Amino acid sequence: MACLGTSAAILFSQGCTIPVETLLAAPYNLPYGSSIFATILATNAYGTSVQSDPGNGAIILTVPSKPIVSNDNANTNALQITIVWVDPIQTGGTPILDYSI
Repeated sequence: MACLGTSAAILFSQGCTIPVETLLAAPYNLPYGSSIFATILATNAYGTSVQSDPGNGAIILTVPSKPIVSNDNANTNALQITIVWVDPIQTGGTPILDYSI
């Protein structure tokens, strides 16, 4: 796993990244849409802390959530209809590349 707490970089940054592929594979086998709640323990020369409260739940995403369509008729007339939308709230972790209308 990518989060080895003994790593100097992790000790300094107090953060790490876990590849989604790791969570999708054995032994975890988590499906897309799963919430990940991480907890942390701190250890020093005297021992190990009590476990932290879990984080707020990162979600394994793959596809964007639905775009939000606005019924904006300001530019609609007898010759054309204007359709306006807002980007999805969740992009699935990557930039939106295309919209199909």
